[in-house]
Amino acid sequence: MKSLLVLSVFSLLLTCDTAVNPALQRAGIGNNSSPVSIDDISARAVLDEVNALRARGCKCPNSRYSPPVPPLHWEEKLEQAAQSHADDMYRGRYFDHNSADGTSFSDRISRTGYQWQAVGENIAKGQPTARTVVHAWANSKGHCLNMMNPKFDDMGVGKNGPYWVQDFGARKED
Repeated sequence: MKSLLVLSVFSLLLTCDTAVNPALQRAGIGNNSSPVSIDDISARAVLDEVNALRARGCKCPNSRYSPPVPPLHWEEKLEQAAQSHADDMYRGRYFDHNSADGTSFSDRISRTGYQWQAVGENIAKGQPTARTVVHAWANSKGHCLNMMNPKFDDMGVGKNGPYWVQDFGARKED
């Protein structure tokens, strides 16, 4: 009960509070204290949380209000790039947007074959659930602005141990 109260107080302090989808609550998302790696349900929970934030708009920390924007779509190639980076950070025990070999997120995304005109990345470490990681990103100006960026249409997420990676993209127009 004490941890639930702390989580409730934490939620009230958020600039861009995100409500957990009741269907995901019934599935145990948001109540899972320590998933070791991301699964399809948790990954989709991140997408649902981010899309809820985008649907209602948000004032990102130290920034102007971001009005509602269209929802993001799940993109397997972005998921592949994100998971690859989460795995690499876990194996190498580092925390950075650049891989240990110096590869940038745009390079990793390009390697998957995703044809992009704009990309972005959020990383986090230590959050136990989809909800808590989205809350953490919503309370960080750059991460929040990525989630609210109207240029982005697609998203993929990867997780390994405590490491989360969220990749965003906008496809090249033909």
